[in-house]
Amino acid sequence: MRRKRRSPIVAAYVLSLLVTIALLVVWVVYIVRSVARVHEMAGRVGVPSENSHWIVLGVGCGLLSLLIGGLTWQLAQALATRRYSLKQEEFISNVTHELKTPLAAIKLHAQTLRAGGLQPAQQARSLDLVLQQADRMAKLVDDVLESSRQLARKRPLQLQPLDVADFFAGYFAEATPRVEAQGVHLAWQLDSRARVLAAADALDQVMNNLLDNAARFSQRGGEVRCRVEDQNGSVRIVVEDDGVGIPRKELPHVFDRFYQAGNERDGRRRGTGLGLSIVAGLVQEMNGRVEATSNEGRAGSTFVVELPALAS
Repeated sequence: MRRKRRSPIVAAYVLSLLVTIALLVVWVVYIVRSVARVHEMAGRVGVPSENSHWIVLGVGCGLLSLLIGGLTWQLAQALATRRYSLKQEEFISNVTHELKTPLAAIKLHAQTLRAGGLQPAQQARSLDLVLQQADRMAKLVDDVLESSRQLARKRPLQLQPLDVADFFAGYFAEATPRVEAQGVHLAWQLDSRARVLAAADALDQVMNNLLDNAARFSQRGGEVRCRVEDQNGSVRIVVEDDGVGIPRKELPHVFDRFYQAGNERDGRRRGTGLGLSIVAGLVQEMNGRVEATSNEGRAGSTFVVELPALAS
């Protein structure tokens, strides 16, 4: 079995901590053994000598304790920076993979079309696959650009009143064939008469990321369900799947940037770790909220977006 290498950061912290504790012990022993000398020095500067050794001892212990606290804080910051750096490296690796896969498919089908000799149905199928992979690349680019915009806190969304029923009727008509091309059935229910203050492009990206996430984690032949309904002065958008679910301990982190669910190790296509963080950022900019739930012992995950409805 390969032994896990200890991080140099942790090793340096442990060494510094041991040295500091050793200094603390030496300080305490020195003061205890030098009470008379401390009283004598205190008398020379006009300080009452009865409790002077306790004062000196407390000051020294306090300073060394602050040093230990500072070292611990520095360690926490260093480890957080290291974890973020590792996530960035993984993100670059995933983006590279996500780009290479559709590029390879586009190149293969373009070469096939160039060679000729295909039946019309085969040509149409190759063209459809090229367009599908191009859309996949475009979505990846959109996600990277949107994540950069949110991180830089530039160009806030231009929010406008949006009729929910009109938007989602058009959205589901366009999204259904795209989602079902991934091998899952999309069932949707629209029951809203409200309007919300939102950006149509942003809401479109929120839904694309949620549905893509649900389809990716669902078994082939499974079902993704989406409901849009009015509830208590808000519009509630629910996306459910019958996939592998999310471990309870990971639920608080699913909207973190670069988050990758542990269940993605089962061979499914990995994402970039940006999709759900983009969802959370866009929903927040539209003055809404989003949450994720998953039942232990039962398949599937549920994502709920709530946007405040405009007064009639």
